[in-house]
Amino acid sequence: MNTRRTWVSPFTTLILIAGLPGCITTDPDAAIDQTIRLANDRTAASMPLEEAWAKPFTDRSGIWNGHDPLDLNTALEVALRNDPELRRQLALVAERQADLAQSSRPANPALGFGLGIAIDGMSGAPAMVQIMQQLTWIWTMNDRIDVADRRLEAMILDAARTTVERSSELRSSFANLLHAEELVELRRSYLETTGTSLDLATALAHAGELADLEVDRARIDHRDAEARLEAARRGRRGRKIELLRAMGWPEHSTDFEVAGAFRMHANQPPDEVEVIERAAIVRLDVAAAEHRVLAEEANARLQGWKRLPEVGVTAALEKTNMDRKSIVPGATVTVPVFDDGDAAIARADARVEAARLEAAIIREDAITEARAALNEWNRARQQAVLFEEGLVASARDVVARSELSFKAGITNVNELLLTQRRMIALEIELLGERLLASLAWVDLEKAVGGSFEIPLQRPSIETDREGTS
Repeated sequence: MNTRRTWVSPFTTLILIAGLPGCITTDPDAAIDQTIRLANDRTAASMPLEEAWAKPFTDRSGIWNGHDPLDLNTALEVALRNDPELRRQLALVAERQADLAQSSRPANPALGFGLGIAIDGMSGAPAMVQIMQQLTWIWTMNDRIDVADRRLEAMILDAARTTVERSSELRSSFANLLHAEELVELRRSYLETTGTSLDLATALAHAGELADLEVDRARIDHRDAEARLEAARRGRRGRKIELLRAMGWPEHSTDFEVAGAFRMHANQPPDEVEVIERAAIVRLDVAAAEHRVLAEEANARLQGWKRLPEVGVTAALEKTNMDRKSIVPGATVTVPVFDDGDAAIARADARVEAARLEAAIIREDAITEARAALNEWNRARQQAVLFEEGLVASARDVVARSELSFKAGITNVNELLLTQRRMIALEIELLGERLLASLAWVDLEKAVGGSFEIPLQRPSIETDREGTS
């Protein structure tokens, strides 16, 4: 009886090992919830991501009917639901979750079969059934799980970062469209101004008080204004196409209007010290790079096991040609003689160093990007104030006085047209500075992690190692 227990035990052990279920689930819901938690306060949209992602990205119902005036918040909500890039990121998160689940699975057992054929004239034929189970996975499992877990964390952070970046791109597209709308209105106003000047010059020429050449000059300015207005309208349509693409509606008609204004939510101008701290601490790409370093360090530990032999156990049921049956336990050992693991370990160490350097580069780039965005925002904001309160106001006053002088016959049409051109140039430059200030603010918020309202702390993330599949 004792002998029988000794022979049966290897089979029982192998069956139990091979039948162990994975302890980590393939369900990505927990990881996606982590992505939502990280990105929710960084998109500037009022709709929570769990609501936006509850329906397929092809579902276009319930947010915007495609005809009503479109404001920024509605555009953001549409983009969060209908942009396929965001759903692709979630699919990549699900892939990493599956990798994590796979890393916890034991190696599959191998079965071997053999049936002999007697060639010596004697009756009977030998037969053999063998099961083999690799055991190295037992002591490497923790490191394999750690590698997959860190990569999943980095992917979650990257998915949240992509959500923030796509939201920023949409906000920039919306700001560009608002600028295009204002430019069309400005060009239309200038067209009316040149039309008034042309009518006045024509009337004076008919009265014999102005040469026909001056009328021709006024007509050229008027036609130039017509051409530039049409170009501004085409530019506006192009901005609408860009916005629709950012929203995930690239084929939709451009026959819609935009509503509202682009607002910069800042209680007080941020200082450079805060901007640098937020770029280094709060940003998701910096955190993702740090988690990739942890993944490579775990991989280096995993590769260190290659210095040791790989071990497996076997058990065979054999029947001889004399019909004698036996159970033969055994073991397999792969000895690292020719491949001692040095190359794999050296490669893993190099990947660790490369990941650390990449993380340092990303951090430095983040700080530089944030400082540059802050500087550009301050510059454009100050320039807009200077243009609006100084140059543009003065130019409008000069144009008004030039029109009165022209009607009184004190100045000629050339002087009037020159002041009008100067005024429209300054107003267009003012619009440009306002646009640059809006775009710089979007870049600044993106550069500090998505918002100045986020607490000044590193993004925390916890993946699910305890779930069951």
